[in-house]
Amino acid sequence: MNEHIIIRLGSQPEQSISWLVWAPLTQEVIASGEIAAVSELPQLAARLGSARAVVALVPAADVLLKKVALPAKPNKQLLQALPYMLEEEQAEDIDKLYIALGKVEQLAEQYWQQVAICQRHRLEQWLGWLQEAGFKVVRLVPDALLLPATRLPCCIELQQQWLLRQDEWQATSIESGWWPDYLALAQLPQVLSYSPWPAHVQHLHDTAAPELPLALLAKGLNETDFNLLQGSYAPKRAQNRYWQQWKLTAMIGGLCCLLYFVQLGTEVYQQKQQLAATEQQLRALYLETFPNDRIVNLSRQVRQKLQTVGAGKQEPHFLNLLAVLQQRLEKLPDLKLDSLRYDASRQELRFGASAAGFQSFEQLKSQLEQAGYQVEQGALSNDGNRVQGSVVMRGAV
Repeated sequence: MNEHIIIRLGSQPEQSISWLVWAPLTQEVIASGEIAAVSELPQLAARLGSARAVVALVPAADVLLKKVALPAKPNKQLLQALPYMLEEEQAEDIDKLYIALGKVEQLAEQYWQQVAICQRHRLEQWLGWLQEAGFKVVRLVPDALLLPATRLPCCIELQQQWLLRQDEWQATSIESGWWPDYLALAQLPQVLSYSPWPAHVQHLHDTAAPELPLALLAKGLNETDFNLLQGSYAPKRAQNRYWQQWKLTAMIGGLCCLLYFVQLGTEVYQQKQQLAATEQQLRALYLETFPNDRIVNLSRQVRQKLQTVGAGKQEPHFLNLLAVLQQRLEKLPDLKLDSLRYDASRQELRFGASAAGFQSFEQLKSQLEQAGYQVEQGALSNDGNRVQGSVVMRGAV
């Protein structure tokens, strides 16, 4: 779907939560509202549905944004050592903190790495609230980081807090009661506000056209690709539900196709082996008959011998029978010759053969008879996985 749910969480479960259904393509607010506490998140999930992606905003005051000077151009090993570079600056045990990485900047010869630091248990708490309610969280962003990146620091009031963004990677949130004191201490020369200023500071700063706070922050989602959810917390890529339904069927179908091609390949290989064996037998028989010849092309040499002895005549001849038999055997690679003998007095060719089934002998007999030759098929016997038999072939009548 083209709509996102934007939920702004608080630091504590009893704090109120603002939400917004946002259409990023049209930059429109579909619906918005507020719930009293985390306990009402399941009802909100049931109301809004779980199909939309959820972008969670968390208080910028709970996330420390800073830039770290790197000793060299960043690489995998250097970034893995980053927590130890920050350890001395943190009041808490570094193992209890979660560090997310932003962009790397280069100023002159110095590299600077943007980092966001928060308590690991707090990050897991935010995720737990939303996931237990049934929401699918795709992004987690400090709220003030989504304010417009204008030339002036800018701010807006949201849920008794003022969100302030001073530059690209400097943002925080301040309780409304502390806001005037913060401005005085920060000594910001001028700040642009998207909410009405408190009366006693209004004359010091600029005011922009009022905006719905979450709508203004939603517009900033396209301006930054930063996401606190990294590493083991990164959201899993959504899988197509139709593919999940048909995945098993597709796998079974693919396996069947694979087995079919393996079987087909095996049969072709066996047929080639049988054909090669038959050809070898014919070569041996040819050399036995013509010991002084050297075989270059068996078929062509047999035809030449037939022409030499006048094979065009009707009388049967050994080479004529042999050539016809070879042509038929090429069409029946399953049939393998076991023995071959020519009786010149009877002018007949006797051979023993084996095949995978009786049908191969029937096909050979039928093809030779269709070519005009007399064929007598002897008894066939089943020897294991193959059928053996003898055949007598005489010239055409």
